[in-house]
Amino acid sequence: MRNIPGEPSSGAEALRPGPALVALIVAFRIALPLVTIDPTWEFHRDEFLYFAMGDHFHLFGMQFPPLIAALARISKAIFGDDVLAARAPAALAGAAVMGAMVVLAIRLGAGRWAVILIALASVAAPALLRTSVLFHPVVFDQLWCLLAVAGAVLAAAERNPRWWLLTGVALGLGALTKFSAAFYGVSLALPVLLIPELRRQLATRWPWLGAGLAALLATPSITGQVVNHWPFLGQMQSLRAQQLEHAAPLQFLLTQPLLLGAASVLVIAGLLAAIRGDVPARVAGLFAVALVGLMLVMNGKAYYAAPGYPALIALGALELQRRGRVVKTAIPAFVAVGAMVLLPMGIPVFAPEEMARYAHRIGVSAAIRTNRSEVLTLPQDYADMLGWRRQAEAAARVWRTLTPAEQADGILAGSNYGEAGALAMYHQRLGLPYPVASTGISTPGVSGRGAAS
Repeated sequence: MRNIPGEPSSGAEALRPGPALVALIVAFRIALPLVTIDPTWEFHRDEFLYFAMGDHFHLFGMQFPPLIAALARISKAIFGDDVLAARAPAALAGAAVMGAMVVLAIRLGAGRWAVILIALASVAAPALLRTSVLFHPVVFDQLWCLLAVAGAVLAAAERNPRWWLLTGVALGLGALTKFSAAFYGVSLALPVLLIPELRRQLATRWPWLGAGLAALLATPSITGQVVNHWPFLGQMQSLRAQQLEHAAPLQFLLTQPLLLGAASVLVIAGLLAAIRGDVPARVAGLFAVALVGLMLVMNGKAYYAAPGYPALIALGALELQRRGRVVKTAIPAFVAVGAMVLLPMGIPVFAPEEMARYAHRIGVSAAIRTNRSEVLTLPQDYADMLGWRRQAEAAARVWRTLTPAEQADGILAGSNYGEAGALAMYHQRLGLPYPVASTGISTPGVSGRGAAS
């Protein structure tokens, strides 16, 4: 039995959810990371970098894809140096990921039960929940990847090639966010080649128009590389030498269930639907398999595969919706319990000391590693959210001991982009000049004195 797009897939329990239910769960998903995070946690080290990029925004001249810098500039204009400048856009993007999963599932026939299950799964998966706390390109990358896959899923399910325009726009926005969008385009080739409903659409103009839109939207990212002599290549070489060389294929695979938590059951259900021939699930499943395989070959970090799972989660909920009452009772209970247990691994709801104790109690402390495979008592993302304002205030106290003449000739410097970025974030509040990085590395898209890195 296959889903008929736009129609419920089973009985009264598959009644179509109304706009009120969708709005309610989206509002809940926005609020969750904002109201539950412990106030001890500050800006993340990398967030300072993105806000510094926003301070020196140049659409066609950044060393990195410029979307995160543009969003940082807008958010800082609204919230100033309050930590909400980072938390609010991340929470909105995380809710958008869940909302897109829900809309895709409804389009394919999801009822209220499936929609609620998708909402639970988006909380149960630390890979989706933690990204809605941190203002990083990752959460936006997940959103664009999901929309790109959704376009291909709907093009196949509805036999309507116009959906390739959505895929093209999403891949273009992805290229404005991270260059990993290229991997998503490559991974989409597998379902296109293996699924007749998609392969036949290559004879129409719509996939190629989508590709043109993607290229057009990617222009600022490409021009930034050209004018800065392709810094991405050097960054990738450095990343591979310092971090990716420590990644092991077995560790990559074993980490995937931890990234998904209890939402793994929906991914498995989606894969089973793909195996039995469900066309939408085949598109999402082949894409996810291709992306995981590509990341394994590239020796990527475990979370690089996470954007391949949201579409499978949505389609897994559709598959489970067709099951009996026992499954429909047990699966939501399992996912809800899993969400509660791993919630602190997605959102730092505890202060640091209690967070470390909790990770040890639930048995995941051994899986918490740095980018160089060193075991930590806290997730590295959490460890990088402490102490920055205190350091900036210490620098301000020293600065105020200087004479006016010394201040006029002085330069405020940080020894790394975290320190320099913290000084840049708080410099107006603390009466400090805009800092530079003592390493000589400037803000992306900027060179010379006055740039923070």
